[in-house]
Amino acid sequence: VMGSLRSVRVMLADGQIVTASREENADLFRHVVGGYGLFGVILTAVLDVVPNDIYRSERQLIDYRAFPATFARIAADPSVGLSYVHLSTAPGSLLQEALVYQYRRFPEDQALVRAPLGEVASTKVRRLTVNLAKKNDVFKSLKWWSEKNIEHRIETCTVTRAQAQGSGEACLVARNDPMHDSVAYLFNNLPGETDILHEYFVPRDRIVPFIDGMRRIFRVQDANVVNASIRAVGIEDNALSYAPAPAFSVVLYLNQPTTAEGTERMRRLTSDLIDLTADEGGRFFLPYQLHYTPAQLERSYPDIGAFFAAKRRWDPDGLFSNTWYARYAPAFAKQPAAIRPSITSGAPSA
Repeated sequence: VMGSLRSVRVMLADGQIVTASREENADLFRHVVGGYGLFGVILTAVLDVVPNDIYRSERQLIDYRAFPATFARIAADPSVGLSYVHLSTAPGSLLQEALVYQYRRFPEDQALVRAPLGEVASTKVRRLTVNLAKKNDVFKSLKWWSEKNIEHRIETCTVTRAQAQGSGEACLVARNDPMHDSVAYLFNNLPGETDILHEYFVPRDRIVPFIDGMRRIFRVQDANVVNASIRAVGIEDNALSYAPAPAFSVVLYLNQPTTAEGTERMRRLTSDLIDLTADEGGRFFLPYQLHYTPAQLERSYPDIGAFFAAKRRWDPDGLFSNTWYARYAPAFAKQPAAIRPSITSGAPSA
């Protein structure tokens, strides 16, 4: 998000309304963007956007160990506008096979008509596939087989084949299409269980050993992995940055029973994955589930004490809070609050 933001207007705890950007109230800007709602209320934001280009979608099946070289090739190709990776969750090839999706821009395609965004197709079928995959290894294997062999044959191409004749058999989509997914597909309404998102940010040169370690943890703990994907992230220069250096984000979709035992198993799994990430020099996304200890938080985010001190100086009465702050801030309360930076002169007040 940080890279797309130019500025924000924020209401502070004392009622002042100020503008924050990289040039104006820069310290506040970094903390508002990376502050989980603890530093003020964002009233408006100025965002950079990009054209809704038309892309030719492509995919390639690779061994996970080939991913670093594959990514280097993709990153060096200026025609690639989007790319992501799905890792196998089938027991026989768990995190060993990978499908690399890429979307390439060609100038001759850009005059084609872009269809308006509509409802995402086949959400019920996709949700059924996910629900079945959670039940046993046979359905997990069938899910991965269908993604490799069937899914691309029924892919929704929003630029019709008639328009796309010059592109041969390529499936053409507008950029907004692969960025648009269905909430209904993600929603799990089955009784007695829930699906949990995890996200880990790993230095790019450590992605292969991280995947190996993750596979070992999944097998030892018999984790019910529904989906695993990788995307590249650049440097995020905000407070509590999950990517202080270029990284790969590993996104996991995990299923658990909503029982005390299920929650305890997820706590152990989360703790082990966080330790693995830290061992590889990476970080984890903070808000999903609060299964980590203050020590694990500080190991991954050494600046957490300074972050909480900044929170206390911008909001000394603790007007803004959330469950995450209430859980972890007391462990770092001994760090004194520094003097609050002055607001840029001329900033409007409430």
